[in-house]
Amino acid sequence: MNMGFPMQTLIVAKPLEVENELEKIALSGGQLLEIVHAMAGARADATENDPPGAAGWSAWRMGIRRSREVTIHDKRFPDWERDETGQVSSVVNRKAGVRLLVSNTDDGTGIDTQDRYPQNRSKKGAATDRIVQCNQGVFEFMEQASNVVAFPKAADGDQEIVSWYLCVYSDGEELRAELSCPVGIESGFFTGFSTRIIILGGDGTGIDPVKSKKPDGEVVEFDIPVARK
Repeated sequence: MNMGFPMQTLIVAKPLEVENELEKIALSGGQLLEIVHAMAGARADATENDPPGAAGWSAWRMGIRRSREVTIHDKRFPDWERDETGQVSSVVNRKAGVRLLVSNTDDGTGIDTQDRYPQNRSKKGAATDRIVQCNQGVFEFMEQASNVVAFPKAADGDQEIVSWYLCVYSDGEELRAELSCPVGIESGFFTGFSTRIIILGGDGTGIDPVKSKKPDGEVVEFDIPVARK
């Protein structure tokens, strides 16, 4: 599914600009760092005695869990909720018009260049095709109506949902990540993005881990309930 109109990917990599862009979609650098490190830790925990695919599945599972923990219970950005639309696990903020998903990606992740972009490590299914198609429809609307500032509204008054993937590349001691909005997919693999927000770049770009927790520099403590079974 290629784009029906020409578009150069917008890449945001400078720390201050990154935080500003994240705030527009009801997210923070601190939240995303929590998810990134949860995914990297889960991948690193896998050993050669685990079944094939365990590292990637564990990273994805922990990414979904942590994304829900750090968004749903953060009072700075309310209205986040768990979502399983189309049997795709995510967290969604319908008021902000944003869905957050996670994906294990390759070494094209976190590179501030138009020549490379993240590629998902495992093939996506039909549900992801529909997600990307929805993204494409929203950005086609914006491209054709250049005077439109906000995303179009759905019938219930909420904004149309734009889906963003937190792409994480973890290989030994190397860790890179970006939050990106796919608008092209072929044979189950991403082929194009409207926007790529570098979270952890290979050249020092992305967010500042020290200052990304809160505007005043204080550490954010998430009040996460623990249910015992």
